Amino acid sequence: MAEANKLSRNPKIEEAPLESDLMLFDPTNSKFYVLNRTMAFVWRECDGQKTVGAILDRMTQNFRDIDRASASKDIGAAVDQLVSLGLVQAQQS
Repeated sequence: MAEANKLSRNPKIEEAPLESDLMLFDPTNSKFYVLNRTMAFVWRECDGQKTVGAILDRMTQNFRDIDRASASKDIGAAVDQLVSLGLVQAQQS
């Protein structure tokens, strides 16, 4: 996925807090997904305005104990998974 793509949440997905995680429901296929803290952060940042790079910047600001290289790898994997599940969409800017 290109770094310049802006990411947005699939508007059909419903979300609800689940203890320290986040639960998503996709009514299209009747599937539930549970996101851990990192995945939930990435999900919430996919507002249609931010790119992977912008989300990486926000993550390193919000989680001071994470180094940028690890965060970049984690965000890349998280975004790829969210996109492959149809929970997030990438739009060319």
